[in-house]
Amino acid sequence: MTYVKDYVSLGKELLAILNDHGYDAYFVGGFVRDFLLGIPISDIDIASSATPDQVMALFENTKETGLKFGTITIVYHDFAFEVTTFRSDGKYQDNRHPTNVIYSQTLAEDLVRRDFTINALAMDKDGKIIDFCEGINDIKQKRIRAVGNPDVRFKEDALRILRAFRFVAKLDFQIEDSTWKHLVANCGLLKTISVERIMQEIKSINNNPYSAKAFKLMDAANISLVFPDLTKGIALIGSLSKNPFNHYQFYALCFYLNDGEIADYWRFSNKEHLIISKLINLVTVTEHEHFQVELVYAYGADLCRYANSIQKILRLGFDDDALIQEIDKNLPIHKVCDLKFKGQDIITTSNIKDARIIGEIISDLVLMVINNQLPNEYQALRTYAFDWIAKFEGKAVAHDK
Repeated sequence: MTYVKDYVSLGKELLAILNDHGYDAYFVGGFVRDFLLGIPISDIDIASSATPDQVMALFENTKETGLKFGTITIVYHDFAFEVTTFRSDGKYQDNRHPTNVIYSQTLAEDLVRRDFTINALAMDKDGKIIDFCEGINDIKQKRIRAVGNPDVRFKEDALRILRAFRFVAKLDFQIEDSTWKHLVANCGLLKTISVERIMQEIKSINNNPYSAKAFKLMDAANISLVFPDLTKGIALIGSLSKNPFNHYQFYALCFYLNDGEIADYWRFSNKEHLIISKLINLVTVTEHEHFQVELVYAYGADLCRYANSIQKILRLGFDDDALIQEIDKNLPIHKVCDLKFKGQDIITTSNIKDARIIGEIISDLVLMVINNQLPNEYQALRTYAFDWIAKFEGKAVAHDK
């Protein structure tokens, strides 16, 4: 892939520039791991003996994206590279962040502070791999193993617990026994992590190819008990051979199986909250029914198909996907503005000005059209609307008398 080749080639140029100015510099972490595994590369991180000030003095286009932790982003030929000074971490606080970082002059100190051995690898500009923690062997064994004492690693940063499951979901690796034991023992620490970071990791787990395996392990670790409204969903997806759900479907399934409510502590965007709520509603109303014309029109084919995928797991033998697509294909209109006779036409051609009444008329017209009881033609809709108005006014007069 050209993009990756260009990215790596430019990264090597950065390493060479740093080396030429007397600084040690290496590719580190996930890039090296994924390079060795031959899987697509999304970003490249560099560790160097150069301090942030020295990096900024050396390159023109830089951003102070993580200065507190010694990280500078270099934008080089339109590609972004994070360059972090060799460091060791001070004492950790809140089971997440070190109180301070200490710059180091050695790569070894930098690598041994990392989370898992498969991420504690470095590569120089010539492709030589530096491995102080036997990460290459763990890659060969398809094993996720903490660097050093796993109890210490997880107590330093509890988010590493979810990161372990993310690497299971991404790489189809197993978690090494001692790492697993201490991961399970420290699961409760996740309650101290911000829900925003938790959600980022859960989304990444769900979107990776081996997420069903990761959720099965999460269920076995009782990690879902930290998030009680996800417990049943995680257990169900973990029982499948493959996770068929996207980010929205995952949460909709979990909340539906809990009590159908989205707890206030989840920090979804307005768009996410709306989509998940709609999916919960769709799954609820189709618990014992098939998808109807009104549902496909109101929610759209895509959301109905998402909900159908959930029902396929919940209702053995159920699958309305073809039905949903057929309904959508044959809908005369897909939104209210497609009507040939609109609310504004009622205002300009009648004495009805009440928005509530106009809304009722338009809703009735929509139902008639999508159920093929009326053609979507101006005159036919106008005639029906005025019949509706006449009946309404007749009732209103009778009521007045």
